[in-house]
Amino acid sequence: MENLTKILIPRQMFLLLVLSTGLLNHVILIPNLLKASGRDSWICVLIAYPIAIIFIWLLHYIIKHSSHGGFFPMIRYRFGRVVSYLFTAPIILFLITSTYITVRDLVIWLSAYFLAETPVIVINLLIISACYFITLSGIKYMAISSGFLLPLVVLLGIMIAVVNTSVKDPNLLFPVISDGYLPVVKGVMYVLAGLFEVYIVLLLQPFAQEPIKFKHLFILLTFLTMLIFGPLTASIMEFGPIESKHFRYPAYEQWRILNIGEYISNLDFFALYQWLSGGLIRISLFMFLLGVFFAKNKRERLNIKLVTVLFLLLFSSLLIKVETYYFYKFIYLYFLPGIMMIFLSQTALAALIVFVLKKRDEHNAKNNKMESTT
Repeated sequence: MENLTKILIPRQMFLLLVLSTGLLNHVILIPNLLKASGRDSWICVLIAYPIAIIFIWLLHYIIKHSSHGGFFPMIRYRFGRVVSYLFTAPIILFLITSTYITVRDLVIWLSAYFLAETPVIVINLLIISACYFITLSGIKYMAISSGFLLPLVVLLGIMIAVVNTSVKDPNLLFPVISDGYLPVVKGVMYVLAGLFEVYIVLLLQPFAQEPIKFKHLFILLTFLTMLIFGPLTASIMEFGPIESKHFRYPAYEQWRILNIGEYISNLDFFALYQWLSGGLIRISLFMFLLGVFFAKNKRERLNIKLVTVLFLLLFSSLLIKVETYYFYKFIYLYFLPGIMMIFLSQTALAALIVFVLKKRDEHNAKNNKMESTT
């Protein structure tokens, strides 16, 4: 494993986040967005995008004016451990919950479509084992792997979008706002839950070799927005707004109707590549970040014993039987709205703290300059 400092360039961070956060936006978010807003869900994406631009402007302000080691080490240095723990607790809760939901949702999908006769515990064990070794390999190798995996994931997405054009009916996207504005407002909240995951850049800042610029965040946000908008509109145009709401995995259902000519069909195994690429990277990255948060020395290598304990706890939690209905109800009612509020409040508070510290440092520097002059 490499050391935990300055090992990524912005392009590698971009690839890593698109692959990991893209799974949330592409798989977990879309069915909940359709449930909340139905036909108007694609309008919600267009409304949420400019709001998210304001969000990344605040995020860039925090990154730009934080110390060289990142925002969270700066908070710990300036305010002490207690304040630092209070500030990082919601983020740790998000990482733990999101990791559990990603694994659980991935296992449910695999069991339903590909491994129906395989015991769930075996699927859990295989996924956890793979992610364990990926996490121990380090964030640099995750980023390098993402550079190889993501291009094919994108090409497959473009392929399914183009080939399924013949079965799309754009008229199914209209009329809009036929049920009033409340579904649109709810839908915007769910879209922002996915787009606000750009916040993870703040967690990766200590690993960046170069400054993270606004254009990096803007490109990342735009790409994540496209990952929602593309399959969402395709699902409505292919299946209709009512039928799309009944699908648990609308993006996957688009693979099931894919046909190329008369003799090529049943290409949904390509979806397996997309899902596993995003899922394994997302789980491994979040467990890596948890290991960094709990590490005593932020500059040393990950503690293998600590990572092992975290994965054993994750595997143990997966052994607890949870009804699928309540699992998805929790995601819809609590998880997605909750992470939207966490990212929004954390970013606003962080921007305020950085602004106050910046003004105080400028004031102290001015006083010191006057004293030295006199």
